[in-house]
Amino acid sequence: MDSPRMHISLEKCTGVDASHLTITAPTESPNTDGIHITHSKNVKIANSFIGTGDDCISIVSGSKNVMATNIVCGPGHGISIGSLGAHNSEAQVSNVTVDRARFIGTTNGVRIKTWQV
Repeated sequence: MDSPRMHISLEKCTGVDASHLTITAPTESPNTDGIHITHSKNVKIANSFIGTGDDCISIVSGSKNVMATNIVCGPGHGISIGSLGAHNSEAQVSNVTVDRARFIGTTNGVRIKTWQV
């Protein structure tokens, strides 16, 4: 895939098992998250290659029980939890596991992004 925006968006999903994905976008392409997860639970992403101009995987508010395993990420911004707390709001993400991830040419590994108050 080479999408002009988010490649895969999981919103209000339960019990997703995605594996053997290949997602690519040019390094200089903004807002091209590979997989964007919001308000979802029990999500597993495995055995996949994700290289974008933004987050390989982004996990945002309302998501829980997310596992990313055996992921090759890069180029891009790495795997991100957030951005959380925009406009002084509350946001919750829980039980996220990243296991056996390789980061190649990314600006970050795994990070938590929050807004400053």
